[in-house]
Amino acid sequence: MSGPDSPILTPLQLGQRCREHGELAQAEAHLRAALKADPALLPAHLELGLVQQMHEDWPAARGCFETARALDSNNPQILNAIGYCWQREGEYREAITPWRHAVKLDANYAQVWQNLALAHEHLNELAEAIECHQQAVALQSNDANAHRLLGMAQLDFGLHDAARKCNARALELAPEDPEAHWQRFFLRALEGDFPGAWADYEWRFKLPGRTTPDVDFHIPRWDGQSAPEGTLLLHAEQGFGDTLQMLRYLSRIAMRVGRVQLCAPRPLLSLLKNVPSLNEVFPSVPQTPTADFHLPLMSLPGVFSDSLETLPNETPYLKAPNGDPMLPPKQSSRPRVGLAWRGSGAQPLDRRSLPTEALAVLREAEVDWFSLQPEGNAPEGFTDLSAQLTDFGATARVMNELDLLVSVDTAAAHLAGALGRPTWVLLSFAPDWRWLWTGDSSPWYPEARLFRQEQNEDWQPLIRRMLQALQELKA
Repeated sequence: MSGPDSPILTPLQLGQRCREHGELAQAEAHLRAALKADPALLPAHLELGLVQQMHEDWPAARGCFETARALDSNNPQILNAIGYCWQREGEYREAITPWRHAVKLDANYAQVWQNLALAHEHLNELAEAIECHQQAVALQSNDANAHRLLGMAQLDFGLHDAARKCNARALELAPEDPEAHWQRFFLRALEGDFPGAWADYEWRFKLPGRTTPDVDFHIPRWDGQSAPEGTLLLHAEQGFGDTLQMLRYLSRIAMRVGRVQLCAPRPLLSLLKNVPSLNEVFPSVPQTPTADFHLPLMSLPGVFSDSLETLPNETPYLKAPNGDPMLPPKQSSRPRVGLAWRGSGAQPLDRRSLPTEALAVLREAEVDWFSLQPEGNAPEGFTDLSAQLTDFGATARVMNELDLLVSVDTAAAHLAGALGRPTWVLLSFAPDWRWLWTGDSSPWYPEARLFRQEQNEDWQPLIRRMLQALQELKA
């Protein structure tokens, strides 16, 4: 690392240089040597904390920064680093304490105000989040991201007019920012502003980590044109529910295109193999496609320029595969109700899942509850069907034997809706765009009934309202 004429580097300098080159083991060895010689060497503790962060060992990194804090208790950068480690461990409440201390020491520390805002969002403390985002915007008035993040918190809090103003300012500052275009889509879509919103939806392919990247098949994208002799390759993106939602377009596509191929995740294949409008289904993207055109599934509403009134919403548009009964014969007249209470966990801020402790009250209902969670862990009083839920075809067969499907915003809700089954969907106070902002019905699934969580409300009141509706339904 040094030539014959290079100055002799201290262990601290060697450790820093090794860290910058990604040589973490050597960096740690040099830094520990530096600390052995001088346990109060503040920069060495900070460097060692950065090394542990690169290892993603957050407790160890936090320990280094806490030691540094003991040496320099009024350093806001050290407090920010401690909060960051807590945040990476998912401990947002713990992160807030050092961050609040940091902005007391330096009220102009914009990054920490933004960190505080996002932590409060994860804790569903949106009023506090908005206040912190406003501080960040005041300090960074020309930062498009600060305006966009404030707008997202305002949107989740139901302040749509304020959110639109923030989004407009973000787009003014950064007109090519895909996150700002996605935010504008979300705002318009929640309010049912279709087909106008679909153009912004195409920016999803430029979002970092948000969706399946666009695929270059070296064949044209389908724009809805008639091609009676042509073949269209549709490819799934995002989650299972998104694919299930868009399969409603198959019959409409078949009126314009001679053959339709679909690339979809393997757990969906048994459900799709007998769909009349599909000529071929395969689980992986073909390296050499035989189609004349391709299209990501979620682009279909935009291709057809659909409004809420023209969305294809006739159900069922999917059928469960044939087979023997999945459930034992009924032993009573009690309704059989399936429940999916947890999403995939893939969303960075997942508000849609019910906490397990909120499910206990469901046992008060005079129904037979069945768990529709494929990973198991059914709560007490629920029949665990995870062994039967081997794929979406099997899940569809189970759903056909239930009287009612209750689901949070996850693939089970879309499957039940696509099958035309009686479906109740439990939505958080900040719903996904496809459920719109208000109302108890869905333009996508006519049989679905929506139950919405109120602002500043936990899940228990919503579950109580759902139980009351269940009692009325029985009566």
